[in-house]
Amino acid sequence: MNLVVKPHRPWLVRFLLGLGIVALIVGGWTLFNYGRYLAGYNSAEYAEERETLLAINDDLEQEVDRLREQKALLERAAQIERQAYDELDTTLKVLQGEILELKEELAFYRGIVSPQDASSGLHLQRFKIEANGKSRSYRYKIVLTQVLKNDRLATGRVQLSIDGMMRNQPQTLSLKQLSEKPVNELSYRFKYFQKLEGSLKLPEGFTPFRVHVKIIPRSRKRNSIEKTINWSGQEIENHVGNEKEAETDGAN
Repeated sequence: MNLVVKPHRPWLVRFLLGLGIVALIVGGWTLFNYGRYLAGYNSAEYAEERETLLAINDDLEQEVDRLREQKALLERAAQIERQAYDELDTTLKVLQGEILELKEELAFYRGIVSPQDASSGLHLQRFKIEANGKSRSYRYKIVLTQVLKNDRLATGRVQLSIDGMMRNQPQTLSLKQLSEKPVNELSYRFKYFQKLEGSLKLPEGFTPFRVHVKIIPRSRKRNSIEKTINWSGQEIENHVGNEKEAETDGAN
């Protein structure tokens, strides 16, 4: 029996194996590129197209940033414009309110100095009732006048009542029932004009329809003034006539 001795070279095996893997990778990549070439693919054109697309992407990102800044500026300008409009609208409403008040005061004093009815009688110049911000609570104002040429002292009392419905039944409530402070009637004493003001509160379930105002002079030579005014729900304001209209007004 003959014994054969072969040299053992493990590094050679590894080298050949690695060389085969490299050759396989290179061959595969070559075949891959060749396949792309047959399909019409050009790596140079691809690289150029990629650079072009990257440049376009950068331009678009810059345009988006510019548009965002422009949008923010426009939103800020719109906000400032809205604030300016709101302030202007508020100022306009205040001025309109002041003008209305001045017109009312002018009409009031004109009625004293040179009334359309030049008689020297007692006048129910104005009656006004409006909500005061509290639930079912109102503020009323009664203005009594007589012309300047009259130097007599006017004295007397004013009765106020409201007609309405409560629990499906008609009901008339007096000033005493409606006032936050118990007041039966109002008293006046003036030479040219006087304002009578106060607060009243409607009971729950009461729906007002009409307001009655009756002015009773202390002097028997003067007639009473009666006025019935429909309830508007928010505010009543009327310029009403003098004592000589008492019979007509009282019939309303």
